[in-house]
Parts: sequence; structure tokens; C-alpha cells
Amino acid sequence: MTTTHHLPADRAPGVPSGSRRTGLLVLAAVAVLVVVGCITLGPTGFVADARRAVVAGVEALAAPWPGTVSRTQVEAVANALLFVPVGALAALVLRRSGPVLPLALGAATSVLIELAQTALPGRVPDLVDVAANTAGTLVGVALTTICLAVARRSGDGARRPRRGIVATLVTATLLIAGVAGCSSAGPSVPPGSSALAGVAGPPAPGASGGGAMTVENGHVADGEELSAFADVPAITGLDGALRTAVQDAARDATADGVDLHVASGWRSAAYQQALFDAAVDQYGSAEAAREWVLRPEESSHVTGDAVDIGPTDAMYWLSRYGSDYGLCQTYGNEMWHYELAVERGGQCPAPAADPTAG
Repeated sequence: MTTTHHLPADRAPGVPSGSRRTGLLVLAAVAVLVVVGCITLGPTGFVADARRAVVAGVEALAAPWPGTVSRTQVEAVANALLFVPVGALAALVLRRSGPVLPLALGAATSVLIELAQTALPGRVPDLVDVAANTAGTLVGVALTTICLAVARRSGDGARRPRRGIVATLVTATLLIAGVAGCSSAGPSVPPGSSALAGVAGPPAPGASGGGAMTVENGHVADGEELSAFADVPAITGLDGALRTAVQDAARDATADGVDLHVASGWRSAAYQQALFDAAVDQYGSAEAAREWVLRPEESSHVTGDAVDIGPTDAMYWLSRYGSDYGLCQTYGNEMWHYELAVERGGQCPAPAADPTAG
């Protein structure tokens, strides 16, 4: 006697069983979360080369239209693309819940990532990233919703196309793994905000010091916007590699619409001593002064190995991209102070609390 096995009425030939579909979705979810986690929370250096290559490629494609594409625009698109698979997968898993819940989960995931980045050296949390991630989630949710609606209307088994959707999610996530790195060293400074508001700082350079406050000694007038290419001792006295790195950063910042200038560079020992003496007068003791201004024999400015950057938008820009040039924020209380601390594309170490701890 021959026994005939019949497929369930709602299952077409070649369509995986419910348990197998669940396994594929779990596998896809793990792949997406691992890739997103590595990109957003992993070591900053491992995506730096890929990010630079992608930016260079996009800029090359846009060469016939100068000024139409900037690094920040490329990064915003990459951050959105990173979360397209997240939204698509969430919409697929939660297809009976409607689009709102998957969108909310994508946004919540982005917020949690940004909060985690506050505790990681070399990571810069940013609400702009949350907005881009949420936009990508929305695109993913919309794409999956449309695909499922088309599949249902086709009447050829709504489940069959889902295998292709899952495969596409995993493939798309892996393809953008080298693109969507959004990391750099330094603290988060919201664009346009005052970086120094409510924070103590070094004494004004012109506060005292008499004859030491001259251009020849590396003095830069308070508020002066000194070009990184200026032919003055504050720039020419810098270590050659540091000067080149700052100039390269200044060019790229300009391409991104950010004016990066030097607030202070090389200083003579006499100038540094004058700044230190003024700080002692301001803070009441040498130890308190050293939290902001070091003695000449301790200062990296005197050896030409440090530079102070301004304005606030430039500090913010360099906090994100400084490691691409080897430039790292050295002190936690001086978001303007940068030194050449790593190889280009390396991971900057966490800054010391202040100059006394350096």
C-alpha cells in the first residue's frame, strides 16, 4: 500500500517550514546586529581605511561637479544605509504589528548605541547619527512593507519571497560594513554651541607677559583666525609632520564647509613662561595653573608638538575626523588641544584628564 504525503494547504513546494523560516530570521538578525555592533562600537581603526576609500571614491565620481559632495554628506548617507537592513528585518519579524513598532525599535537601537559610545574611547555620540539611523530604519520598514504587500497580492505564497528578503538583508549589511564607520577620537561638542561655556580656561594671551607676547615668540592675538598655512613662527615652528597633518585636516574641513584655524601653535619658552605666570596669578597657585598651562620645560607647544584649534565647529569636526590624520585630543579639559599621537587612521588613546596627568 502506497502512502501519499500531502503538503499543508498554506505551504507551497520549496517553501521552508515555519521553524526553518524562524531560524533564517534569527540568523539574519544575529548577522545584522553583529555587523552594526562592530561598526558602531568596535575599534575605530578597522573601518577607517574603508571609510576613506569610500569617501575618495565618491569624491572622484563627483569631480565634474566640484563642491557638491562633502565628507559629512557621505557619512550621513552611510549612517542611514547602515540601518536600512535593521528596519527591513524588524518589519519582517514584526510584520503583524504594523510599521510603527519596527521604526521605534530601530530608533531605540540607535539611541542605545549612542549612549554606549559615551563610555568608549575614540567614539563620538551625536544626535545627527540618531536622525540618520532612524531615516534608514524608515526606508527599510517601507521597503519590507511594500515587498510583503506585493507578495500577498501575487497570490503565489506570501512566504516564498521572504527567503529572498532575508538574504538581501544579510548581503546588504555586509556590503556596507566598510562604509558606515562613524567614529573618531575626542569628546562630543554640539555644532554651534560654545565649547568653553561654563568651563575654566587658560588666561588670555595678552593678559600679561610684556615683551614675550610677540609674533616672533609664537603669540597669536586672542580671537585671531590664523590660517594653518600662515608663514608665521606659530605655524612654521611646528614639527613638520604635525604641521602637514593640520594643513591636510584644514583642507578637508574647508571642503566640508568648516573653517579650521589655529588659535595657538609653536611658542617660545619665554612666551610659555609668560602664559604660566599669568595662569598662576589667575588661579592662585602653580599647581592650579598647571591644570591649564604647563611650564616651558613641560609644554608640547614649546617643542612644536601641539596645536590649539578653533572655532567650536572646527573642534567638533576634528573630534570626529582627527584620527584620520593622526591628530588626537590630548587633554579632556582642553577640547581645542591636539597632538600627533597615532599613525593616520589609527585609534586615538583616551585623553588625560588635564595637563598635570599627561
